Amino acid sequence: MLILFDIDMTLLKTNHIGIDCLRDAGQALFSDDFTIEGITFGGALDPVIIADMLRLNNIEPAAEHIQSMRSGYHERLELLSRSRSVAQPLPGAHELVFATASHHSKPALGLLTGNYEETGTIKIKAAGFDPGLFTINAWGDSSPHASPVRGHLPPVAIRNYREVKSIDIDPQSVLIIGDTVHDVSCAKDNGCRALAVATGHASFEELEASGADWTLEDLTDTEGIIEWIMTK
Repeated sequence: MLILFDIDMTLLKTNHIGIDCLRDAGQALFSDDFTIEGITFGGALDPVIIADMLRLNNIEPAAEHIQSMRSGYHERLELLSRSRSVAQPLPGAHELVFATASHHSKPALGLLTGNYEETGTIKIKAAGFDPGLFTINAWGDSSPHASPVRGHLPPVAIRNYREVKSIDIDPQSVLIIGDTVHDVSCAKDNGCRALAVATGHASFEELEASGADWTLEDLTDTEGIIEWIMTK
């Protein structure tokens, strides 16, 4: 079994610190008038978010501009993390990660997220998670396609599982846990299971209607969630 966790608003919250760092990077690189108003963040991939920011500000989303934004974002988030907490765990998240990691069935754990690896890891550490527990990951820039979408990430995680474990895994043995309809759709479009948690901006009703196999208000019922994961 492979259990893939989303990061933002599933395992932790940052109170928009990452978004602020991206805006500040844009303002430092391009203009004090650099804006992020109207950009959709929930469920999106970091390289797509940055490209959308650049277009919004009439800047060509060329590879060098995206890389400059990525570096500026990383530098600012890293600097902030040295002096303050940039992320806090959401209720039940620590307990669920520990319970899955220590379960006798030995499922593989990973992250399936829109975050870049370097900034996602800063958030994970800041919220008190051990990054070493997540061994099969699909990061926001992992798509092999020129126009990346979240639906490209489950096959990346499945490929990584095969490379690490030297065996194939049935997509039905892959569970994606996330807080947006995009987490659900990327799971279902690839034959995986989806556990949706209404700790982000999507309502319980929206997540349930999106086709999640199970929808929860939060992750606090560790025992119940573990029983569902391991027996379904």
